[in-house]
Amino acid sequence: MIDRARMESVFDELVTLNDEPLAVIAHEPTRAFLRDVGLPEREQWFEADGYLVDGDLRVGGEAWQAVQERYSDCPFDMSSWLTLGGIGMDTVAVDTVTGVVYCIPEDRYIHVLNSSVDALGYFLYELEMERPEYDGEAAGDAGFDPEGAEQRLLTLMRRADPVAVESPDSSWYMVLRYVRNALMD
Repeated sequence: MIDRARMESVFDELVTLNDEPLAVIAHEPTRAFLRDVGLPEREQWFEADGYLVDGDLRVGGEAWQAVQERYSDCPFDMSSWLTLGGIGMDTVAVDTVTGVVYCIPEDRYIHVLNSSVDALGYFLYELEMERPEYDGEAAGDAGFDPEGAEQRLLTLMRRADPVAVESPDSSWYMVLRYVRNALMD
């Protein structure tokens, strides 16, 4: 879906890791993405977790047991999850065995955010590519169409990774609401 050159074309800092810390990730495509492509360290929609930035990958453990207890009705096994960062106040984690990316919101149900970190990276890239259409500061002379940007992004999300917008609680809908309202909410 996305490669390093495209990510570097829109993001200043990408978090990538070498093979040593990535050894705790069983899912090869996730390892490869975090080694070769990377996620933005900090941008409008996503902020990488400090442990990820430092290469201190903490998979499962007591912290995830506490989250699992807090969300006792959650059908997902968090024992192999790794925090990637956050979108707003929502935590973004990847299952290091399956590669599925989850969202742990403060006030909604835990849900699948993306089918892979590759899809997450692609969505962040496309959000940045659409920025001139919904961010007045980035618009310049090119035009400004936040409602059109929202519709284009939703169509792209449905086509590229349908699971991302399957849940009505998906954090992507929150992001799209901000896009539609030209970042004013």
